[in-house]
Amino acid sequence: MSDKKDYFMACIEDDSLTMKPYCGLCEIQLNEDYYCEKCKRQCRCCHIQCEDEKASALIDALIKGNESFQNFTKEIIKRGETSK
Repeated sequence: MSDKKDYFMACIEDDSLTMKPYCGLCEIQLNEDYYCEKCKRQCRCCHIQCEDEKASALIDALIKGNESFQNFTKEIIKRGETSK
């Protein structure tokens, strides 16, 4: 099995934090039910990729302040590179 994680892509749109779910295996954006039609599997997004520092700071606050997100991990994506 692959070690690729299903994830949310976090970004700032219209001054609000937006998180869109993606399948870690095929990189396709998921619908609200998190089912990947291409892979035919139920995805579980527990990782967050942040497009920039501003989104990362909001995600940090969400992870620290919301019990539902306490087991999530995150990283910042910058021009093809990642940092944890």
